[in-house]
Amino acid sequence: MNHNVAIFWDVENVKPSTSKNLFIQGLWDYSEGLGRVVTAYAYADWSLNQYKQLGPALASLHFKMVHVPYRGRRRDKNSADMHLTNDCLDLLRFQDHIDTYVLLTGDSDFGPLVMNLRKAGKVTHIVCDIRNASNDLLRLADNFTDYRDLFPSDDDDAPEDSSDDGGTKSSTASYSKDYWFERLAETASILRKEKKGTDPGNMKITMKKLNQGFNEKELGFKRWGDFIASASRAGFISMDSDDKQSAIIPGQQFSQEAGSLQIALKTLVETLSEMDGSSSTAGYHRYGVINTKLRDKGVNTKALGFNQFKKFISSAEARGLVETKVEKMTSFVKRQ
Repeated sequence: MNHNVAIFWDVENVKPSTSKNLFIQGLWDYSEGLGRVVTAYAYADWSLNQYKQLGPALASLHFKMVHVPYRGRRRDKNSADMHLTNDCLDLLRFQDHIDTYVLLTGDSDFGPLVMNLRKAGKVTHIVCDIRNASNDLLRLADNFTDYRDLFPSDDDDAPEDSSDDGGTKSSTASYSKDYWFERLAETASILRKEKKGTDPGNMKITMKKLNQGFNEKELGFKRWGDFIASASRAGFISMDSDDKQSAIIPGQQFSQEAGSLQIALKTLVETLSEMDGSSSTAGYHRYGVINTKLRDKGVNTKALGFNQFKKFISSAEARGLVETKVEKMTSFVKRQ
């Protein structure tokens, strides 16, 4: 089935700091992987120098560039939200053949818009900065991805496996249930350290932020609750319930330091530190160089469920361990 795709980009909310033209091409390729792009909008104050340079690349792809001026030194956020929401709802009302919406934002204020799209039977893909995107928004979307994953890159040693719908095949079923139970317990541990809620809904979104591509259904679980219950029976988590909500806490089977992924992440940070030498300032290093050094130390990222090295780095970045950038088709990473 051919899908018709519309793109709505809140540029202020999702704004790559480097290689912006590469990101635009990556966004277009990602959207074309979902179907035929029939219309695209981008919202920003186009009089600002930081956004002017996006103009030629956006114009070449026939984006409608909607001007949302700053007031003094601040953007009128409500105006930008209203423009995007109204344009999106107009398409929903008058262009019913558009069945797939790509929204570039992580702002919780767009939750009602995504809910309206769901009610109309549309498929919604969120592209965001996964480190600070609203879990409430992502919970409503059919799919979400970190904007950094859209950058074209020549640093990976193997391409991603393509699925029939233009996405990428998840590696979930290739790894044991215990491995994913461990990831669930790790998610609970991270949220508790950050003093955030560990209710099942928040846990689901956060786990998928930390482990992009995870899908409990590929492990044979029909529902998220079934996956949680199985992890609890295996001793990786336990449930703490009161009259208001249920909270998930790490169980006796979980060790923050002993897991294979934890060891790999620790090795990554140690390797970056070694490459920085005596300098107290963290420096950027090429993905390809880091990948080689990790292999030499016995770290096999594919065996950990990552079909591309950049997915492993994204997982580390989502955990706040590293920071990345892309320059001229080359990806770099540094320790936090």
